Amino acid sequence: MKNKYSLCLETLLELERKPVGIKFLLSETDFESSKLLIHSNGMPYCTAIRNAGNGHKYKMDAAHCSCIAASRALGMVDIAEEVSSGIRHANLGVYKNLCISRSVAKDMVYCNHKCVGVEIMPLEDFEERDPDIVIIVTNPFNSMRIVQGYAYHFGQLKNIKMSGMCAICQECTSYPFEENMMNISMLCSGTRCVAQWGKDEMGIGIPYHYIDKIVNGILNTVNPMENNKDKKIIDNKLNSSGLKNKLEITYNQNYYRGAYGTPEQMEKNKK
Repeated sequence: MKNKYSLCLETLLELERKPVGIKFLLSETDFESSKLLIHSNGMPYCTAIRNAGNGHKYKMDAAHCSCIAASRALGMVDIAEEVSSGIRHANLGVYKNLCISRSVAKDMVYCNHKCVGVEIMPLEDFEERDPDIVIIVTNPFNSMRIVQGYAYHFGQLKNIKMSGMCAICQECTSYPFEENMMNISMLCSGTRCVAQWGKDEMGIGIPYHYIDKIVNGILNTVNPMENNKDKKIIDNKLNSSGLKNKLEITYNQNYYRGAYGTPEQMEKNKK
């Protein structure tokens, strides 16, 4: 049975990639009991996320993760001194000097656990157990709607952390997991290279237990937020997905209808 939240997200948003779920496998027993296959040649974690957005499934450990930064972020390997000191990225010219590089290193939030591996697959395929984190890579418009869905229940999204570095592994996975909050990422040069994301894409990392409220918030803000053209698309998708009973679309109405104009124009519109 398709994960109900995945179905709702794909109905309410125009997603080109499937939402992806990540499950931490904290023990050897958990890792061995996972039915997913390891990619024998290994791959970067963010590439596995990209592939999962296209329907693929993997389990991954440090031996098959071809990105040491991701292995560190997920808690699969220890953090090297050259990383925590800031010297590595200072020497690479990523930051102006060691002081700034060190401050960024200190602010990085890695998983504070010893992790054997992770399961990575489309959210829709999580049936027997729930994922820990959901990652959605999409365009700014869909990202806006996800934030609006969050804000409907929780108010403003605060404490966003991003530096355009370790985007999928840290900004979209370890930070949301450790801090128990949704985070937004503009992605990073590394993941844009190896995972080949589009220039118009960005990432959102969400603790799974927030998904029900976020989906409900997106649903409840369709009428005040969407225009007629997009409402029609959503209306058709609600019908085809069997979710018509979830929402009655109201056309020619949203929060900004009639909200723009000079004071003189607004006064005339009242008459």
